[in-house]
Amino acid sequence: MIESNHNDTIQNLYSKNKVDRSEWRRNVLKANPEINNLCDRIYPINRTIQFSKQFHPGKLQVKQKLDKQAVIQLILQHLSIKGLKQTKATLEKESKIQTPVTEGLGESRLVDYIRQAMRDIDKVYDLTMEHTEFTPEEKSSKLLERDEMFSYLDLLEEEDQDDGVNIWDEPVENIHIEKVKTDDIEEEVVKSASLNKLVEKLTHDSKMDLQFVKTFLMTYQSFCTPEKLLTKLIQRYNVPKNYKIPGGAAANTEEAREAFTKMVQIRVINVIKKWVDEYFSDFDEKLIQTLKSFIETFQSKYTALATGVLKSLNKNEKPVDTYKQILNDKTPEPVVPKNIFSNYLNIFDIDEEEIARQLTLIEFDIFRKIKPPELLNQSWNKPKLKARAPNVLKMIDRFNSVSMWVATLIVQTVKVRVRGRLMTKFMKIAEHLKNMNNFNSLMAIIAGLNFSSVYRLKHTRDEVSAQVQKSFQELEKIMNSEGNFKIYRTKMLQAAPPCLPYLGTHLTDLTFMEENPDYIPVDVLPTKRVELINFTKRTLVFKVISLLQQLQQQPYNLQPVHQIQEFLLNVRSDFKGQSLEIYQQELYKESLKREPKRAQRSDIQ
Repeated sequence: MIESNHNDTIQNLYSKNKVDRSEWRRNVLKANPEINNLCDRIYPINRTIQFSKQFHPGKLQVKQKLDKQAVIQLILQHLSIKGLKQTKATLEKESKIQTPVTEGLGESRLVDYIRQAMRDIDKVYDLTMEHTEFTPEEKSSKLLERDEMFSYLDLLEEEDQDDGVNIWDEPVENIHIEKVKTDDIEEEVVKSASLNKLVEKLTHDSKMDLQFVKTFLMTYQSFCTPEKLLTKLIQRYNVPKNYKIPGGAAANTEEAREAFTKMVQIRVINVIKKWVDEYFSDFDEKLIQTLKSFIETFQSKYTALATGVLKSLNKNEKPVDTYKQILNDKTPEPVVPKNIFSNYLNIFDIDEEEIARQLTLIEFDIFRKIKPPELLNQSWNKPKLKARAPNVLKMIDRFNSVSMWVATLIVQTVKVRVRGRLMTKFMKIAEHLKNMNNFNSLMAIIAGLNFSSVYRLKHTRDEVSAQVQKSFQELEKIMNSEGNFKIYRTKMLQAAPPCLPYLGTHLTDLTFMEENPDYIPVDVLPTKRVELINFTKRTLVFKVISLLQQLQQQPYNLQPVHQIQEFLLNVRSDFKGQSLEIYQQELYKESLKREPKRAQRSDIQ
């Protein structure tokens, strides 16, 4: 009895002093954020929740590509690989979808995709979450890396500058045109305009400005997506029945409106055909389907025009590389070394002119693949847009690889006489490159020979003959940056094609042009100011890109030598992802070992 009373007393004591633990977890996590951070990293569902609070991943158009049939085929292929025949047969019967051919595949594609997705998820999470231990510089680097990753995963949404106004409702004044007189001919030049007004100018019923059409189609992706452009062209095609043609009642007869509508529609179709013919890479599968649906709406009315656009689509949908290497009786015979198939082929085995030829073929092959959109908006220089400029980035990477190779090969050579032979070899290669109008590889070799780690090698340079050094100095004058590369620009414009320009100069031109605003405020009325697309900027950009396009058209009449190209493509510089600055510092340290400061010729090998 006494024991029972004692227990009741203790129970009452606990109930009177009961601790409220309902907010315990929240308070602990609030006071110790590192615990919450740890939980986020441990539990995948927590990672997903935290990530989704900051971002909204997954474009609808990306999700739509993974349709039901594709998913079922992945599952069927997985079942086939795992030998689960009965389950596979049941799924095939119920879904009425056949298992894709799996010959030669040793692993499930489904498993492979899941593994890759998990790796991407972990990396994306790590790049998006806040890291208090990072310095501001490290955080900035993480943000750049994150944007590149998002671009790769197609998680970056395009900015839409359009205000949603139908093209036929656009205010008349939203365009700024100036009259320019050239050779006694007065022309109207668009300085700035809204997107609607630019498309209207593009498809004008009476005034056809071919130069404007070329400029617009080459540069429109700097202010508008392909999807938006097609939407606007379709809007323009659909002329409202009640649209009043400028010019009063006399200009608005039924016959006049019919003629106006017909001309606008024909211009729209012709612009679309030119767009497909010259910039088919702008079209993805979804846009092609949208275009085909649009063609169906006018196929009976404009049969010949519709057939022309469809032919252009069908021709371009089957990608064929129209580039053909010119080989004829004027093609120089390649100089092939006797040990061409040797695993120990080295630079001294190969003729200088042949090295220059094969370097030229390698780089021209990359250069010719550069598309105009790659050169817009400094895509090659912005993490969010780098995915749009693959071939520009390849050209930049190739330039760096060649210049690094030149410097590394010289600095890592132990004996001064051999280093002198190498320096002489590269200077002679540079001379041949100049004779071939290959200014890009020429500049890469000049850059490599002017690395501080190479330039300081006085005793090595003394091994080079005076005549070779003098010739090389003339090449340096051509590629000198004085006067904004004035001598190079003159030589390039005077050169008979084929010609491979020094891309760096033209990328710099485009970079300077990017300093001009994309949109400029214009007083269209005394009481109205609007932001219009700066088309003058696009005209300047067009001039740079069209020059490069012209040079892409004329290939080199040279015969590729596979073994030499493989040798040149696999040049090793030990660069391996280091920053250029750090690598040059390492190379400079090695250079000091080869020729210490104030060392006499007798002190070195």
